[in-house]
Amino acid sequence: MTFSILDIILFLGVSQGIFLAITLGLIDKGNKMANRVLSIAIFLAVVMLFGRVVVFRIEAPWVMVVASFVDVTILLFAPLIYCYIRRLLFRENPVFRLSFWHYLPALLHLVVTTAIYSVSEETRRFLVETRAIGYFWFVVETAGILSFIIYSILSVRLIMRHKQIMENQLSYVLTIRRFVLYLVGAIGVFVVFWIISYLSGNFGIGRLNLVIDYSIVWISIPLFIYLIGYYSLRRPEIFRMPLPAKTAAKGEKARLRPEEIHQLKKRLHFFMHEEELFKESDLSLKRLAEKLHTTSNNLSWLLNQVYQKSFYDFVNEFRIRDVLDSIDRGRHYRRTLLALAYEAGFNSKSTFNKAFKGFKGQTPSEYIKSKKGG
Repeated sequence: MTFSILDIILFLGVSQGIFLAITLGLIDKGNKMANRVLSIAIFLAVVMLFGRVVVFRIEAPWVMVVASFVDVTILLFAPLIYCYIRRLLFRENPVFRLSFWHYLPALLHLVVTTAIYSVSEETRRFLVETRAIGYFWFVVETAGILSFIIYSILSVRLIMRHKQIMENQLSYVLTIRRFVLYLVGAIGVFVVFWIISYLSGNFGIGRLNLVIDYSIVWISIPLFIYLIGYYSLRRPEIFRMPLPAKTAAKGEKARLRPEEIHQLKKRLHFFMHEEELFKESDLSLKRLAEKLHTTSNNLSWLLNQVYQKSFYDFVNEFRIRDVLDSIDRGRHYRRTLLALAYEAGFNSKSTFNKAFKGFKGQTPSEYIKSKKGG
């Protein structure tokens, strides 16, 4: 028996997936609940890969029966990844779980598959000749692709909500959101390859070799497993944001009385202007609220309603002004702009550039050139 390069890659994906599924399930850190879902998703991917290897290597009737039931994983993978992303980004009580409706397509698949293999051989032959079974597999694959697309959209919405909440509580960008963006992007690439193979195989669209397209789809699965599993093992503790309840309706009574607002503004001015608390790169809404002897909700309300700014924008404006002051004093001739940005409290070049352009309408280098021109 000979093995192709694709076979070897798939075998490696299977063995690696088993290792990751077991290892991630044993990690007892802050992402335990998210990693449980990831372990299940990886196990399903392992089953998919193993089934793909066996189908083309063992010629026996029972193999096709097992492979037909294994295909249900196509309808489970996307909702599980969505659940993983949600648990990874947000800290919810009770922990988010997929409702029955998320599993309904997979359940219907199992029911129909069971019915197909429960009938007599003659009836099943008739279903094959009339292409009824072929249409069923076509519907399953279509549902699988739609499932990935729908849950990818839902995941992007989660990321946008996470960004909005984060800007009201943190003054820096969390690495986890970048990871989730890459994760959704990888799923998007996988879906594109799958759609190309789907269109080519079912409708003859395009002049692409179906075998190559098909191989690319299945090669991408172990690579996908490797990326998310490797990252999750290296970063077992990832900061998650609490998912707040729906905000109150407009016209809500002011949270703080005028004298409370005045006192809170005075303390805020002291810690930001005199103590320069903004220079702490990991400054959070919670920490600043503790310094002000108030609650996070009170401080968030003050920033949003009185200053009309998110916590992220409020703190980074102080940091940008500090960098501008350094530039005005010529410190950028002796030190790099990035060094000045880090000194002001920024923790990454991308965050600094984004905040600077949002505040001045120019990049840092454009701003310096404009000053020289003036």
